[in-house]
Amino acid sequence: MNAITQPRPAAATPLMGMVLVAAAVGLVAAGGFVLSQLMSVGHSAYNTDSRGIFWGLPIVTYDFFLLSSTGLAMLASAWMVFGLKDFEPIARRALWLAVAALVGGVAALFMELGAPLRAMLLIPTSFQTAAPLFWKVWGLVFYTLALAVLVVKWLAAGADTAPPRVPALVAFVTAVFITFVAGTVYGMMAMRPFWFGGEISLGFLVEALLGAVTFIVIFTHLAHGLDTGRFDERTRALFTGPLAGLFGVLLVAHAFFVISRLVVGLWSNADGMQVWHHLWSRPLFQAELWIGVGVPLLITVLPSLRKSLGLQLLAAVIALVALFVARFDFVLGGQLVALFKGSWAQGLLNYTPSLAEWAVLASAVALANLVNALGEKKLFLGGASA
Repeated sequence: MNAITQPRPAAATPLMGMVLVAAAVGLVAAGGFVLSQLMSVGHSAYNTDSRGIFWGLPIVTYDFFLLSSTGLAMLASAWMVFGLKDFEPIARRALWLAVAALVGGVAALFMELGAPLRAMLLIPTSFQTAAPLFWKVWGLVFYTLALAVLVVKWLAAGADTAPPRVPALVAFVTAVFITFVAGTVYGMMAMRPFWFGGEISLGFLVEALLGAVTFIVIFTHLAHGLDTGRFDERTRALFTGPLAGLFGVLLVAHAFFVISRLVVGLWSNADGMQVWHHLWSRPLFQAELWIGVGVPLLITVLPSLRKSLGLQLLAAVIALVALFVARFDFVLGGQLVALFKGSWAQGLLNYTPSLAEWAVLASAVALANLVNALGEKKLFLGGASA
C-alpha cells in the first residue's frame, strides 16, 4: 500500500468549528421561523396555489439535496464497491456528506408536506406499484438503512476499518435506483411536455454525480481550512487527476443535456414548451447558461486550468449554484402552463418564493452543514492511514 507522506489534517479545523456554530444559529433562526409560520398560518405561508404551481422552492430544495446525496453515495462507491484506490481519500467524506445532504433534503420535504408522518406511513404501504413515488420511497428506506450501517460499521469504527461489502453495495444500488426513479417521476408526465421524456433519468444521473463532485471539492477544501497546503499527496493527486477529469466530463455531459433540451424546446410548438422561450428571455437563465455552465466548463476542460486547486474550487462553487438554479427552473418550468386553461390562467403562471420558503432552503442548508460539521469533528473523514 502507498504510504501518505504528509501528515493528515486534524479531524476538524477552526473553520469547520465556525461552520458548526453558524449552521446551528442558522438552523434555530430559519427553522424556528418556518415552524412558527406553519403553526400560525399553515401551508398558506408558501406561495404555491391551486391553479397549477403545486411544487415550489421546498420541493426544489428536497430534490437538489436528495440527488446530491445519491450522487455522493455513488462517488463513495468508487472505492467502497469498485475498489478504485485513487478515490479512497474522499470515500469516507463523500459518504458522510451523503448522510448530511439526505438529512437536509428530508427536512425540507417534511416542512413542505402537510402531514409528513402520515405520508411516511401510507405511501410505502399503499402498494400503488404503478406510481414511481411508491418505489422511490421504498428505495429511500433501504438507502437510509444502508447508510446507517455504513456509518456505524465503517465511519465510526476507525480510520483503518474497511467498508462492509453488503451495505456498501446496497447503498450504491439504491442510490442509482432512487436517482433513476426520481427522473421518471417527471419524465413519465406526458401531460407536461416540459418534463416528459426518457432522457430525464439520465440527466438526473449526470446532475447527481456533478453535484457530488462539487460537494466533495468544496467540503474537502473547508475541512482543510481552505489551505491547499494541508492536502496530503494522495488527495492532491486525486483532485488534480481523476477527479478533475471526472468533473470536466460531467460538466460536458450536463452542458449537452441542457443545450439539447433548450434547442428542442425553442423549436417545438407543442403547448407547454413555450416555457423555454420564457426562460431564454430571462437574464438569470442566461447567467446560469453562460456563467454557471460556461465558466466551470472552461476551467475543467483545459488541463492547464483544472490542475489549479483554487480554480477548481471556484468552478465547483459556481457549478453548485448553477445546478440549484437549474433545478429550480426545471421543477417550476413544468408547472408554468396550466393543465386546464381558462379565464383564470391566461398565459404563463407566476411564482415567487415566499419568505417562509426561502427559510425552508436556509433551514435545509444549515441542517446539512450542521450534520457535516459534527461528522468532521467526531469522525475521521479522510482516507485510510496507509
